[in-house]
Amino acid sequence: MFKIFAILLFTLSLNANTLSIDEKIQGLIGNEEYLVNKSLINHIFWDTESFYTYDNVNYIALIATLQNNGLLKIAFNKPKNLEITFISQNDSIKSFKILNEVLKSIGYYHYFTKELSYDENQSLKWKIHLKTRSAIDPLVFAKELYKYRAVIVHIQKKDTDNWVYEINTLNSIIPRAKAMIVGERLELKKPLKPYFLKINNAYEVNIISNYGNQWFPYIVFYDKNLKIINIIKENKKHKKLSLEIPEDTRYIKIDDIYTLSNIKRGLSVEVKE
Repeated sequence: MFKIFAILLFTLSLNANTLSIDEKIQGLIGNEEYLVNKSLINHIFWDTESFYTYDNVNYIALIATLQNNGLLKIAFNKPKNLEITFISQNDSIKSFKILNEVLKSIGYYHYFTKELSYDENQSLKWKIHLKTRSAIDPLVFAKELYKYRAVIVHIQKKDTDNWVYEINTLNSIIPRAKAMIVGERLELKKPLKPYFLKINNAYEVNIISNYGNQWFPYIVFYDKNLKIINIIKENKKHKKLSLEIPEDTRYIKIDDIYTLSNIKRGLSVEVKE
């Protein structure tokens, strides 16, 4: 089943990358709108090359142009049950995390997961449902996604309330991850979220809890694809903690097992070779 799913996603992505500008527009606004406005679309998009970046369609420019000319309609007359499917070929766990953070950053917190599947080839398919007065604004979504260096490969508007987004996270980053330099001490202020650090070629991490904290460590080590390598939980208050960094670690999350209020005075962190 996993092999069939992977082949299907690869085929979809390959086809999406070879579609013309016209086909991308048709996917975004739907076949009926496309046919009604074909003359206007030909006029607006006469210079197709300006909508490409390194042989790939620049979806931000494409969507903005459609919106500016009133060709992309996402509002409903009344609240509807919206279905959105996200597909990615790269780093399924990392893609899932990025999509979650993007949805939250544009104001979508309450949705129901109808389907979630991924395989050993890192392909992801995530289908969600939510009740809303409009479809997700694809321009806002694309711009937020770009902050993670992730891009849209294709958008398919199957119906007013049914959309499919194919994304590429191959070169993506976690923007809130603080880059650590070996030997440099980083002073972390009061956290609003767990601390998230990015490291490279480090073998030891030393963490000091600042005066006034009551820190019960919760440390997670991730690889470059955000797969969990190891988790450290300490049900004992610590002032200092030194840990060996597992091989292939690229990200470290530092938290408290109970509440972030326990480290409201901040932490000091240093990584060593």
